Amino acid sequence: MKSSSTIRTAPVILAFEASTKQLSVAVYGNGTVLAMEKIEAPFGQATELVPLAIRTLADVGVGFSSLSHVAAGCGPGSFTGLRVSLAAAKGVCLAQDIIGLGISGLEALAFFSSGVLNGLPVLCIADTRRGNVYAQLFASDITPRGTIFEAQIDQLPFLVPESICADGLMLAGFGGLAAKMAFAANGLAATPVSLGNKKDVLIVDAGMIATVAAEKIMLGDFPPLTPLYLADPHLGPKKK
Repeated sequence: MKSSSTIRTAPVILAFEASTKQLSVAVYGNGTVLAMEKIEAPFGQATELVPLAIRTLADVGVGFSSLSHVAAGCGPGSFTGLRVSLAAAKGVCLAQDIIGLGISGLEALAFFSSGVLNGLPVLCIADTRRGNVYAQLFASDITPRGTIFEAQIDQLPFLVPESICADGLMLAGFGGLAAKMAFAANGLAATPVSLGNKKDVLIVDAGMIATVAAEKIMLGDFPPLTPLYLADPHLGPKKK
């Protein structure tokens, strides 16, 4: 792979994210997200992803041969979405002989929440699409304070150490309002992270995946394109 040259120069990254009902592709270069396309795709990601990538690259006149890296959200989230996006990323890596990075969506949520935490920890949440959520707690400096776990939203206050969130807690990702109410019912203050002045919750997308990947590339950290499967698929044999 083109490891030595791509690490020393500014990365040009094609990023995929399909762990939620929203499918997104982003192109990162010159230290910023140059283009991003998003579509609602709760199903059929396999047919939508590559055409979306081609359109996104065309938007900024970047060819596959100009890429230095590929990044994909590795979950946790939709089993099918993760499988499709990681397979696409690996395909581009093989075709272009470049490096791929797998980025946790929960870590990306924490990274993009860091500017508004005000010293508070952040609980990052993703939808399992089975009624529960995936969650992981991060300190205000984005250091993980435990591993990823699965729970019902109303159980979250009992699974986060009160000593950590005694002064308050930020919430990033899916179900922020419901989680806020669950914590309030247990006497704990929790505030959802919003997008600027908008009321929309912060949901992971390919631009976030690309930005975190760029940070890791500059640090010489290359997490593999390995899915964070925390549950078995609904169909097919039990995972090993």
